[in-house]
Amino acid sequence: MHRQQGNGALLMVIIILLMGTALLHATRQQLSDNLSLVTDERHYILEYTDAVSALTWGERLTWHTAEGWYCQIQPQYTWRACLLSHASGMLLRGDSGSGTLSLYRWVSSLTGGKVSAVPQGWLDYCPLPDRSLCDDPS
Repeated sequence: MHRQQGNGALLMVIIILLMGTALLHATRQQLSDNLSLVTDERHYILEYTDAVSALTWGERLTWHTAEGWYCQIQPQYTWRACLLSHASGMLLRGDSGSGTLSLYRWVSSLTGGKVSAVPQGWLDYCPLPDRSLCDDPS
C-alpha cells in the first residue's frame, strides 16, 4: 500500500487560491476604474439638466436690453440665465454657475422684455465667431 504525502493536492489548492486572489484583485481594479467613469457621467448629467433647466427658466424671464451679457440668477437652484444681444441675433445661455456646462439657444425679442425661442435654435456650443464673447459672463 502506497502512502500519499498530499503534496500534489496541497499545491493545487494553493494555485487555486492564488488564481482566485489575482482574479479578485483584477475585478476590484476594474470596478474602481469604472466607478470614476460613473462619477464623471453623473456629474455631467447633473450639469446638463441644470443647464437645460436654466435655459427653460430664462425663456420665461423678463429681460432688459444691455450691452454684453446680462445675467439673472435663480438662487434656489443656482441656475444662471444670460442674454446677449449680438449682430447675429439674441443668444440665451443657461448654466448652473461659473465654470459649469453651458447650453445656448437663439431667441427673438417680444414686447415687454419677453423672449421667444427660435425653432431649431438650441446649441450645445457657443455659436459666436468671436470666441471672447463666449467667455463666462460674470
